[in-house]
Amino acid sequence: MRFVKPESLKNGAIILDVRGEEEYAHERLAMPHIVIRADKVNPDKFMAEYNPKGDKVVNILCTSGGVASEVAEKFEEAGYPNVAVVVGGIIEAEYEGLKVLKN
Repeated sequence: MRFVKPESLKNGAIILDVRGEEEYAHERLAMPHIVIRADKVNPDKFMAEYNPKGDKVVNILCTSGGVASEVAEKFEEAGYPNVAVVVGGIIEAEYEGLKVLKN
C-alpha cells in the first residue's frame, strides 16, 4: 500500500474523500475531489467513472488515515494497485497548509 503526504496533492490529482456526510460538512479540502462514503465505495465503478485508463493514482482521504487504508485495501483486492492513502487525512492536510473549508 502506498502513502502520500497531503502537501503532495496537486490540482488534477484524483482525490477520494471517504468520510461521512457530517464530517465532510464540517470540513473539506478546497480543491477538486470526489466524495463517496467508505461503505459505499465500489472500486470497479469508481475506476470506470473517474480513472478509466487506470493511469492515475487515486489518493484516498479520511479524517486521519485509518478508514482510507481500509478503502485502499478494497481497491487493491479488486485489482487496482494505483491507490494511495493520504497520511494523516484531513487533519494533517490542514496542518501541512492545504486550504480546508470549514462550516
